[in-house]
Amino acid sequence: MMRKFLGPVIVLACLLIVAELLDLSAVRPFGAILSIAGMAFCLLSRMSARSKDDRQHDRAARLTFWLYAAALGIWLFLMFVK
Repeated sequence: MMRKFLGPVIVLACLLIVAELLDLSAVRPFGAILSIAGMAFCLLSRMSARSKDDRQHDRAARLTFWLYAAALGIWLFLMFVK
């Protein structure tokens, strides 16, 4: 069931990275919240992978987790620099 939502979560991670890099003020207050929630979802998705068919989704969840971690790192960097 978690794999149904993995596509939109990946798209949200990419959009969040772009928004953080462009320093969009509308996303600034929610950057950390979205990153932490996305990271939690990715962990839950990886934990629910049971069969060999879920290996591809497990890799996608791992990659998305690191995208959210990068977005959180950018958010923290910009928060302390500006």
